[in-house]
Amino acid sequence: MRCRPAKHTLIYDFKYDGLGFATLAFNNLSGLGRPARARCRSMARSSPTQTMERTIPIILPWDETFDIGSKTGTPVDDADYQVPFAFTGKIDKLTISVAPPVLTDADKQKLLEAEHAAQDAN
Repeated sequence: MRCRPAKHTLIYDFKYDGLGFATLAFNNLSGLGRPARARCRSMARSSPTQTMERTIPIILPWDETFDIGSKTGTPVDDADYQVPFAFTGKIDKLTISVAPPVLTDADKQKLLEAEHAAQDAN
């Protein structure tokens, strides 16, 4: 099946259930590998929100890249495609927006306690 050329807006909405790797600055691992929720949507349709019980804690393999319009690193499943895999359409614009985590008062208190504990250990 082929899609007709047209302008589309696709949005990948990813919400992380944690404070992220920044907790390492406080000698605290609580922000790593936390669950997340994600969904894809366009102007016309929206997929159901999917829950990931765990996320990648720190780093991706070095051979993985941030490819736009092509895939040169390892495929998720070799049966899906073989690399290099290139998108043959045209991408007019790509916007990436990353928002920092919103800290609750309890989150701030936990990080402050971890910072004090790290200072006491030194």
